Amino acid sequence: MNSKSYTIKRTTMNKIIPILSLAIFLFSCSEQKLTLSDKKDSLKVLKEQLSETKTQISILEKEIATLDTTMINGAIVKTTAITASTFKHYIEQLGTVSSKQNVTVSPTLGGVVQKIIVDEGEWVNKGEDIIELDAEIILKQVEEMEASFKLAETTYKRQKKLWEQKIGSEMQFLQIKNQYESLQKKLESAKAQLGNMKISAPISGNVDVINLNVGEFAAPGIPILQIVNAKEVQIQADVPEKYANILHKGGYVSINFSTIGIEKEAKITFVSQIINPQNRTFKIKIDLDNKNGEIKPNAIASLQIQDKYIKDAIVIPTEVIKKDMRGDFIFIAEKNHAKKVYITLGKSYKDKTHITSGLNINDLLITTGYTKIGNESPIKIIQ
Repeated sequence: MNSKSYTIKRTTMNKIIPILSLAIFLFSCSEQKLTLSDKKDSLKVLKEQLSETKTQISILEKEIATLDTTMINGAIVKTTAITASTFKHYIEQLGTVSSKQNVTVSPTLGGVVQKIIVDEGEWVNKGEDIIELDAEIILKQVEEMEASFKLAETTYKRQKKLWEQKIGSEMQFLQIKNQYESLQKKLESAKAQLGNMKISAPISGNVDVINLNVGEFAAPGIPILQIVNAKEVQIQADVPEKYANILHKGGYVSINFSTIGIEKEAKITFVSQIINPQNRTFKIKIDLDNKNGEIKPNAIASLQIQDKYIKDAIVIPTEVIKKDMRGDFIFIAEKNHAKKVYITLGKSYKDKTHITSGLNINDLLITTGYTKIGNESPIKIIQ
């Protein structure tokens, strides 16, 4: 053991012994009632000992710094000059894809399926015939009505001429006229029903599902097939209500379909004004062009919804931020020494944090070696 070390230890013990003596004295007096004078004397002794202890700590720190080669030569660090940059923060949410045009087709009149003109997966245009129902019964009704109508029309025209010549009674003429007009309406209705036996596509799209076969009965209101136009899709997501006053129509969204390796960018097209009381969320919608059909309805999309965009912000790596009893801090380089700087944090996203106060443009932020230094530590900056 060298003499300096022995001296330090001896000095330290000399300071500790009086403190222990005082502690024993105070303990022994705890059973007795101390006077005010006793307490003042004890406080004076403690303050003197505290002052001497602080002095001794300072001496030891200087001696350690002298012996520590790292402190002599300076800790090796790397720095980055603080510059203004753009900070973006995103809300991460899952959404579900749906087709903007998705309809099921059912007949307005019941009938047996006579012909299915399209196949599943086939593209059809709006108005194009896709299914024919058996129209034999209605066709016979139309033929019978046409024969009756022609007879009624001939009778009406003849009676009208007679009535214009003041021949015959008014009642007879009106009866024939009403019969003629009634048959005319029934014939038009029957022809309309005949037209309904051919079912046409209400939208353009792909035939996704056909539910019936030829020969089966198609009933009104029961879907025969489904047509989906996936060239324009919509993503819907339920967002927690805490973001209700942050998100807005036109907000930027980054979309990732990880299962098919596709990324897209879009904007919010709808923000609901109603909070769902069951799950405390509100709905947003995002329209997406899908002309090549690579995104399928019911697919899951990962959404990054931008909720904060700050120009000319100070942004630093989150990993360099440290914390003590006073708060968050970092180290900057200043005249070959490290300077501890307390900072105010904004939002963080992934590995970056926005700093709202404490740092300035052109400050040299220590990004490597910051775990081995303290305030005023000598440093050696390398590139």
